[in-house]
Amino acid sequence: MKTIASKSPLDRLVEDYLQYLTDVAGLQASTGQKWTFFVRLFLHAQFKPKAPELPLRQLEPGMLLNFVLQQGRHYPPGQLQSLASALRSFCRFLCVTGRHPRDLSAALPSISGHHREDLPIYLSRPQLQQLLEVFDRRTLLGKRDYAMVLCLARLGLRAGELARLSPADLDWRHGWLRLAAPKGRRERHLPLPEEVGRAVAAYLRTAPPSGAIRRVFRTACGQRPLRAAWLSQRVGTALARAGLRAPGKGAHLLRRTFATHLVQQGVSLKAVADLLGHASLSTTQVYAKVNLPMLRAVAQPWPGEARP
Repeated sequence: MKTIASKSPLDRLVEDYLQYLTDVAGLQASTGQKWTFFVRLFLHAQFKPKAPELPLRQLEPGMLLNFVLQQGRHYPPGQLQSLASALRSFCRFLCVTGRHPRDLSAALPSISGHHREDLPIYLSRPQLQQLLEVFDRRTLLGKRDYAMVLCLARLGLRAGELARLSPADLDWRHGWLRLAAPKGRRERHLPLPEEVGRAVAAYLRTAPPSGAIRRVFRTACGQRPLRAAWLSQRVGTALARAGLRAPGKGAHLLRRTFATHLVQQGVSLKAVADLLGHASLSTTQVYAKVNLPMLRAVAQPWPGEARP
């Protein structure tokens, strides 16, 4: 007859902590599982897993801090922040339940996520030119996809913004592009570069929109509007044909490329934020890292931006 092994004190402690996260802290199950994983990792580093007793009162601030510093060699900043959050929560749990006389959570300072890993991924100018050259502009699909990529790479549009674009949003006479304002965002007007305008016009002459739903970019058959996911997939296919391996969504890569190239030219972050439609300048701040030595006090103006 097999003997069922009883749970160790460490296992019971982790189970109690998970119950605390669920019933008291009100965290979602996924967060609870992640935090208990980190706590178990910490406990295994401090105590023997099968020890009959856990001398929890011997825990000191230095033990917590040293453990986080050691894990910094294995985890990126985002994961390290989760680890520190889990340990702070665990320290509060130990104090509230009387397992430790002090709340040691203050021993772990906030961990900044602003590291080199946060540098935006983008295409260099030669890589972008390499991408633009893969389109056969003698065909309908080649004209359409070339125009879409130019809109993304030269205007920094979101995939959803490009998918919603209608012929009425194009002011050919004055060279402007109007973007509607979904989800409370303010309406934006962007200068329409000649290169982009010619590409869009060439596509529309070949495939003028028809039907009740008028969108600039549509499927080759049936005149159905391209959804944002399809549009981004087409960009990803073009990147693969060009031999460019890039993580994430293809459309957003071109948006990051647009912003990065502007910052490298010396355009102010405020101007870049306005062009991208960012509600907060902090969202644009990441692009300051791409070329800090070349950022100048006086920015080169984007068409329509007056010099100070």
